[in-house]
Amino acid sequence: MKKILLAIVLATGCYGGVMVETPDLVVAAPGVRVIANYDESIFFADGFYWWFYGDAWYRSTTYTGGWVYWSTPPASIVRIDRPHAYRYYRPQGYVPHRRPAPAHTIRRPVVRDHRARR
Repeated sequence: MKKILLAIVLATGCYGGVMVETPDLVVAAPGVRVIANYDESIFFADGFYWWFYGDAWYRSTTYTGGWVYWSTPPASIVRIDRPHAYRYYRPQGYVPHRRPAPAHTIRRPVVRDHRARR
């Protein structure tokens, strides 16, 4: 029974009693998608969510938290010009299917000084 419940939890994205569904992702650049029409510019590429926050890139396996500073994001992410411009981005003809979690519920990255110490 425990194995079946675990399989259901993993398959549905339920974690800690909260259902986390994959939000609508739309193309932002080659190899990069962004959460459509969202309060934050959160991208998806190379199997991770990416967030430019506090002048640095963070990545996570889920868009709702678990953000880790990442000093070398993939080239497709680094090439995004003005990442904040993708807030509320939706391409022409976009029709919503899956609503993301409200942005105020997202756990923010812990911002530290990541500059190299000399």
